[in-house]
Amino acid sequence: MAPAARVARAWPKRASRRLGGGRPYAAILRATGPLRRFPPVTIAFSLHQAPFDPPLLREVTQLARSVFDEPTLELEWRLSVMPQATAVLARDAGRLVGFKLGYAMTESRYYSWLGGVHLGARGSGVARQLMRRQHRWLKEMGCSQVETSTDQGNAAMARVNLQEGFAVCGTRSLPGRVQVLYLKMLT
Repeated sequence: MAPAARVARAWPKRASRRLGGGRPYAAILRATGPLRRFPPVTIAFSLHQAPFDPPLLREVTQLARSVFDEPTLELEWRLSVMPQATAVLARDAGRLVGFKLGYAMTESRYYSWLGGVHLGARGSGVARQLMRRQHRWLKEMGCSQVETSTDQGNAAMARVNLQEGFAVCGTRSLPGRVQVLYLKMLT
């Protein structure tokens, strides 16, 4: 049985009702097809804190624009003005293949704002490792809560969020899209 089929069976219709009573959550959790297999990669992870080096910001911005097909990301601005901004980066043979960005909302609450993985490295666990490293660092810094959001149709990230201990805590409507909000207690 394909891994995607196992995921689909692990989330019966009643699970979507427990998560907030409605079809939007069922759509998020539904498998989108067979999972791709990638050759093993050796990833080097690093944590960076603001202020960021301009070449590093350009590199992250370039990958973010390719991942999200979004030419107007406010990445550089947000990382330069938000408190305690951090970037957890993943590199394969020196090439940036993933990032997880965030910033403090309060002394004990952190917003994991934006993460992305290069198309060629998806399905290899990079996003999950970036998240785990970010959360480990947050716990070391004394943070007790982390929140994040995903677009409603991003089933892969919804699965990772739920498997890593996030709970759905709401939705947010933006022009042309709906985002699902998640909260995790860092204990």
